[in-house]
Amino acid sequence: MVSDELLEMRTKTVKGSEKAEGKAAAKKHMLKALNEVKRIAKAEKLQAKIVAKKRANTKRAETKGNSELITKTKSEEEKALAVLNKIRRAKTAAEAELRTAVAALKGDTVEATPGTPGASSSSLGPEIPVDIESQLHELEKGVDYLETYPVNEPYAYVVIEATNPLIYRVHEVTLTKGEEELLKEVKTYLYETLDVDFTGVIKPEEFLRKRVEGVIKEFALEHSLSPESMDKIMYYIHRDFIGYGKLDPIIRDKMAEDISADGPGIPLYVYHRNYGSIETNIIFDKEELDALIYRLSQRSGRHISMAKPLVDASLPNKDRLQLSLGSEVTTRGSTFTIRKFREVPFSPINLVEYGTFSMEIMAYLWMAVDNGANILIAGGTASGKTTTLNAIAMFIPPESKIISIEDTREINLLHQNWIPSVTRETEEGGHSIEMYDLLRTALRQRPEYVLVGEVRGVEAHTLFQAMATGHITMSTIHAESADTVVRRLTKRPIDVPLMLLDSLDIIAIQRQVKIGDKAVRRCTKIIEVTGINFENETLKTNELFTWKPDVFEFTGESRLFTKIMEKLNIDEEDLVVEFTRRRRILEGMKARGMSDFQSLNRVLLDYTMNPEETEKRMAVEE
Repeated sequence: MVSDELLEMRTKTVKGSEKAEGKAAAKKHMLKALNEVKRIAKAEKLQAKIVAKKRANTKRAETKGNSELITKTKSEEEKALAVLNKIRRAKTAAEAELRTAVAALKGDTVEATPGTPGASSSSLGPEIPVDIESQLHELEKGVDYLETYPVNEPYAYVVIEATNPLIYRVHEVTLTKGEEELLKEVKTYLYETLDVDFTGVIKPEEFLRKRVEGVIKEFALEHSLSPESMDKIMYYIHRDFIGYGKLDPIIRDKMAEDISADGPGIPLYVYHRNYGSIETNIIFDKEELDALIYRLSQRSGRHISMAKPLVDASLPNKDRLQLSLGSEVTTRGSTFTIRKFREVPFSPINLVEYGTFSMEIMAYLWMAVDNGANILIAGGTASGKTTTLNAIAMFIPPESKIISIEDTREINLLHQNWIPSVTRETEEGGHSIEMYDLLRTALRQRPEYVLVGEVRGVEAHTLFQAMATGHITMSTIHAESADTVVRRLTKRPIDVPLMLLDSLDIIAIQRQVKIGDKAVRRCTKIIEVTGINFENETLKTNELFTWKPDVFEFTGESRLFTKIMEKLNIDEEDLVVEFTRRRRILEGMKARGMSDFQSLNRVLLDYTMNPEETEKRMAVEE
């Protein structure tokens, strides 16, 4: 049923379809042009405040002498100034339009000013981005902020408010009262008439737009609805039907690593790449949160109910998902946690640029992976274990056969000869497939490299048996030190015999540490396993690299290098040349900004064919 407000809009459409003549039309045009000039003047005034704020930030950065911060603040100042100039150009054009409208009302004619042609206010609209007006509104309210950036331009953006504690505020384009009422009616109509699984629709956005346009036409509102209003309405239709509703802007934010809902009526929390864990302005009531839990479960292809209230899964975009339904298991109500999946994984060069590894450690790991070392990456939660695993796996020769095994998909390789496998939970009438089953099957497929997402159960027996029989393996484990690794592996529930651990070559210890006021990830130790101390039930180890804030130190001789010399039948001098060559190539790639997998892949292929020529081409002068 169409509301009174929509009926009123329909009446206006019928009246508006009658062609206005003479002074009535001229007056309407003049008022419209006047309002546009006022709107742009307001935007200009407030954007000038933003420019002044950015300029002050640049001066503060120059006072501190931080070159990286100076570059960033100058870039932000230039962007703000570019927007201000764009607004001023729009204002000049709008003023020319207003002069033309006033002259028409008086019955005069005015020639368009060169460079500022008469244009309708609708054509001037795009000159001012939608998100800018919202940012300016924040300044007008006196809200200070550390950063603002779009996540779905120009309809949704994020503001990091400089409060104590920080607030992560999502802003979406605002609707007028009439637009809100129309959106509500359109959504109700679509919910009642649509019976479509959007995962099977090739172009869901186009499909939805056609359906919405049909509804608008049925309501006889197509002539009264401006293109801008239609775009805003379509944003919310896409968000709620194809996206994730109120959660959608955060899902789109590439700076958000984790998203946590702790229960109804409690603000969502985001783990931000730059600011750590911060509260958001998004809150779900019980009905909204339960509905979202069911929706996330359906999107992941898993079933959740009060009988089975816990689900671990992955969303279609590969984000890792954990759900709980109701208050029996989680007493504050339904919850969810989303760990964002990076579509393009960090490369070894990226990790060096971020300071997680030194160039020497990365050259060492390149040699280790290339020569078949078994590597275990240990660390606490969110210490970057899987990120490191993805990065060093890029050193695997491009033609090698790789099989990865996980319970939830996190490993993301760009190799062609790669079989990613994941476990399957028992569904009604189905048969579960555990990591042990996948690993046992993988070993029959003659892989050259086996990657296990995380060692945590009986599959560890098969993994270490695979190491002992010559398969090259890489994996991660929750542990903070080499001793903790041994205790976890040799005690229940994993229970691997101590003697099998001798097949392990390298343990990399990852931690999340504080540098100043910023949380960062660092590889704090590279430890080589040199043998087993059966008397103390520990590993004999050699700490090769150690991180001391914020410097990596080489602290011992490498047993792995000795193995490589024996394998390749080379002496120590040749080994040093090989190590130095690889380090110089990586430094050259960093200097040239070649941080993507494709560049690394080309260099690896070239290096295999002609190491000396590759070094000459890539290395930078020292």
